[in-house]
Amino acid sequence: MDEDNLSELERNCPPGLASRLGLLRDFAPVPGPREVPDPYDGGADGFERVLDLVEEACDGLVAELRRRLGE
Repeated sequence: MDEDNLSELERNCPPGLASRLGLLRDFAPVPGPREVPDPYDGGADGFERVLDLVEEACDGLVAELRRRLGE
């Protein structure tokens, strides 16, 4: 969910498939941070913020999957 994770996936990705990789927040329907931050840096509020960011991005991901499936 951050650039380090994405870089690791890109290094291990089979040839020709790297274009299919991205960050979860790329699917977020509203502007905000591109990466999901480490929740441990913000105490209890940090975990709530991360949950909000992930839920928002997952809503966008589900919408994108539905669009691709023609639903």
